[in-house]
Amino acid sequence: MRQIIKIVGIVICFLLLIFIRKYETVLFYDPLLSFFKQSDFNHYNSPPFDSIKLLYSLIFRYFLNSIISIMIIYLWFKNKKITKFSCFIFIIVFILFTILYLISISNNFLLGYMPTYYIRRILIHPLLLLLLIPIFIYTLKFSKN
Repeated sequence: MRQIIKIVGIVICFLLLIFIRKYETVLFYDPLLSFFKQSDFNHYNSPPFDSIKLLYSLIFRYFLNSIISIMIIYLWFKNKKITKFSCFIFIIVFILFTILYLISISNNFLLGYMPTYYIRRILIHPLLLLLLIPIFIYTLKFSKN
């Protein structure tokens, strides 16, 4: 019975992540979303945007994705050390990549469009979850041997 609850909880969390992605244009302010969807965005100027509003939206989205991702990690592994470590990783990545992103967009894409695009993707998508789960599975598997 516990295994079923665990699986249902993980599935619900993944559905929440899918919901966030599907309704991103409604839930979050991000004029760069349509800009980066163009295949040749390197040849255009970035659209006008409100930096403060974009930052708040980015923080909110990262926070939602992070909380759901940490819930998935907790449900999957039921290990407080792994959950705390994941929280630490999410906080460090948020701080570092948000600073880089802000520097880039506040200086007219100083880092260039492609690096800014990838930094933004790391911040708005739950990519850390996709990295951490295999790392923890591998670590737990070989730490018991």
